[in-house]
Amino acid sequence: MLVLQNAYKSIFFLFLLICVPECIYSDNYPQSFGEVNTSTEVIENGVTILVDKSRMKKCKKHIKLSYYLYVEDFINSFIEIPTSNVSVDSSTISSTYLAGRAPIYNNLDEKVGTCSASFLCMQNEDGIYTDISNYLSVDNGLVISWFTPTTLLNLELDSIIHSMVTECIVLANTKIGFNPFYGKTFNMIVSSDDEKIYFNLTKI
Repeated sequence: MLVLQNAYKSIFFLFLLICVPECIYSDNYPQSFGEVNTSTEVIENGVTILVDKSRMKKCKKHIKLSYYLYVEDFINSFIEIPTSNVSVDSSTISSTYLAGRAPIYNNLDEKVGTCSASFLCMQNEDGIYTDISNYLSVDNGLVISWFTPTTLLNLELDSIIHSMVTECIVLANTKIGFNPFYGKTFNMIVSSDDEKIYFNLTKI
């Protein structure tokens, strides 16, 4: 009888030795060390890679893009589209319609795309009002457009270009070729100094 009891005890302890490590180290066992497992396995080219999904989401959420152009490049590219008053008694005192484009650069001073814009300026007794249509096309696939209605102090070229300065919400809603930004929304701040126009975008 004693022999049977000792045998049962040996089998029971052997069973514990086999099962307990599996419970502790198994991927299916709940982890209760104050951390939430947000990782997932991705198979790429036959290799299993562990990806932290929480970090991926954080990185994607805070995408920031920065570009700039030279004001002189824009001025040198300008073309003028003729304008004239339709009505003899028009309230428009003067008008000008300009369009231009210039290469844009990233923070490494590399040429990475093009900015184009058209400026319709109309002056009446209340002042000078300008409609600006802006377009940004970047080699990484980003294509955005936005409109800037503004007033001007004068019709000098520098004044017209610096009227691009604004802050707006833009949507990458044009897809030409590869575009990882398609459908993404950005808060964009356009600023300027004596030489450059800056475009700073933050993904919303």
